[in-house]
Amino acid sequence: MQHWARLPRGSRRPAPRRRRSWTARAAEHDLTARSVVTIAILVGASTAWLEIATTGRLGWFFDVMFVLVSVTNALAASRDALYAAMVTPPVVLLAVLIVVAVIRPGAVDEPGSPPDASVVQLVAIAIIHHALAWAIALGAVLGITAWRRTAVRG
Repeated sequence: MQHWARLPRGSRRPAPRRRRSWTARAAEHDLTARSVVTIAILVGASTAWLEIATTGRLGWFFDVMFVLVSVTNALAASRDALYAAMVTPPVVLLAVLIVVAVIRPGAVDEPGSPPDASVVQLVAIAIIHHALAWAIALGAVLGITAWRRTAVRG
């Protein structure tokens, strides 16, 4: 017989409960449609402000952050808020570009544009300049949404 199995193993206290971090607790909850729109607007506006403050123009940093926020919103949205995650990227991009063209026209002005360009012309120039980021963000969001709609919950 195995006599070593009967040796005392020390105190039989239960293992202490570990407190989970706030990020782990937050990851359990999906975003509502209002949260998706709020996050997209706040991050889009703050990213545009940060890049204009540092470089004086809207460039690649804004584009990268726009794509990342769009993809993250599509992944974090609840199944009821997937429509908001699909519609938000073009609306937020257009809104940010309009605000920037009104407040700081030099930030979206490109070489070769007329010196007395109107706000509409500046917004059109900015949309063309950021079209690749918009296409990547929208394509990724539509792909993620299609994947999440067809995924079977276990």
